[in-house]
Amino acid sequence: MGEPSIEFLTPERVLEMRDWLTPKLQEACDANEIARENLTPDDIIRAAIRGDGVMFLYSEDKVPACVLVIQLYTEGAKKVADVVALAGEKLTSFKRHYWQLILTWLRENNVEYLDAYVDKRRAKIYQSRFGFNKSCALVRMNLQGVCHE
Repeated sequence: MGEPSIEFLTPERVLEMRDWLTPKLQEACDANEIARENLTPDDIIRAAIRGDGVMFLYSEDKVPACVLVIQLYTEGAKKVADVVALAGEKLTSFKRHYWQLILTWLRENNVEYLDAYVDKRRAKIYQSRFGFNKSCALVRMNLQGVCHE
């Protein structure tokens, strides 16, 4: 294993890393049936540049390995965060070295909940590997151009 490092990407750095980020973010979008239809890597990159999301880049020996994108918002009176994307390689190493640090950063920023919208198969991974402790199913009906009886 190489020397691990993590970087909180500034908007300028997001632009610099765009070529590396785009296929990784596409993997994240493709892994979720809802995101596959509604979210693109360009959407995520634009949000990070505007400051609507934060990106953490995990590297080993200065070689990028995976990216975590989190969106912060309020739900009622509570600060909440959503995992928008988690993709790349060496996720176990990333988790071992930096997951608790990121959770601490969220707590220090008064975030009360961290959510992730994932398919049922990945829900079990998020629960067992990353410590998520509640789950529910999002069901969606497309009302435009589809006839349901």
